[in-house]
Amino acid sequence: MIRWQVWLVGLTACATTEAVRSEAPVDEPSTVIDAPDAGPDVEVREASTPCAECDLFPAECTPDALCSNGPFEPGTAGKRIEPATPILAIRGRSASDVWAAGALGALAHFDGTSWRGIDTGGRETLRTLWLRSSEEVALASLTRIYARGVDADGGAGPSADGWALHETKLPPGAFEMFMSLKSGWAAPGASSFWCASYDAYAGNGLLRMRLGASSKFELGSGIDPGTCFSLRCGQMTSIHGASANELWAVGMAGAAVRISDAESNAPSAKVFDTQTWNALNAVWMASASDAWAVGAEGTIRHYTGDPEAWEIVEGVPTSEALNGVWGSSPTDVWAVGNAGVVLHYDGTRWSQVKVAGLGGSRPDLTTVWVASPGHLWVGGHGVILSLGGKP
Repeated sequence: MIRWQVWLVGLTACATTEAVRSEAPVDEPSTVIDAPDAGPDVEVREASTPCAECDLFPAECTPDALCSNGPFEPGTAGKRIEPATPILAIRGRSASDVWAAGALGALAHFDGTSWRGIDTGGRETLRTLWLRSSEEVALASLTRIYARGVDADGGAGPSADGWALHETKLPPGAFEMFMSLKSGWAAPGASSFWCASYDAYAGNGLLRMRLGASSKFELGSGIDPGTCFSLRCGQMTSIHGASANELWAVGMAGAAVRISDAESNAPSAKVFDTQTWNALNAVWMASASDAWAVGAEGTIRHYTGDPEAWEIVEGVPTSEALNGVWGSSPTDVWAVGNAGVVLHYDGTRWSQVKVAGLGGSRPDLTTVWVASPGHLWVGGHGVILSLGGKP
């Protein structure tokens, strides 16, 4: 009898719950991107009322605040980037030659005065950029590459803006269904573009791409797969170098790998202790003895030349996940993260920087690139920001 009573009570509760569910209004998401391949999970957060951080998110743009300046406006020349599109990579050759890429095939170029949207001919998410001396390359994945200035290798031919799709193959022993490109980097003039990726099968997350003499993209292992597996470099998120030969790569569970002789046919790698198990989402290298890595829960680590370990950075003014880091010098370093967080390091301490004109939204910020002191670009969910709103 007791069992039947319990069953009946449970049944009644379930029926009541279903009735409530059927009558309750369904909250619509604040932003919808109609694309299954829209990049990382990002969101626009609404500030609470009353505002607890209004001084950090003022309504009006000021010279010391980051403000919107990007290719989302209706009057943008070329192919306008659709509102709320996540920007995943911003890189440049100079202050007057800056590129931004993201979901839904978003690509734009800044010429020092204004932004212009670019038509690549595709709508795949573009995850990283390789700016060569006379060619531009945007990678949608490890095997699908959009490029301008590189002879097309068949397919539909160039887009209206001269971009064409190129395809390459993974190295032996790698399987595309288990691999996901996260970011990439090459020094100016380097022959190798290093890719940081997740490899859930073989644990080889550091690959190296080259553009062959016949305008074919060639992809191979950057580090010997067996060595890479033993060094925990199967889930890498970011890579950067102070030169073509000295690089840092970081990843999940606090992984940090130093790559030496990166341009040679036999690069070497060494794992370092970052004193954290938090995911490290981005790395920037100022010199061979000075590098910064940022990640989950406001984690910041600083490498200062120790042969084994990175230093713990205390007093970080946020607990939000940090997704990007870049600088112009050891005393001018910027980090960006979720909920509209922007941090600046002046050589002494990290402080939070104002972001203006967002209203109640707090977009997750994913990428930052710095041309010179005070001259930077920040990209995120539906925004590109610059200091003072000026180029």
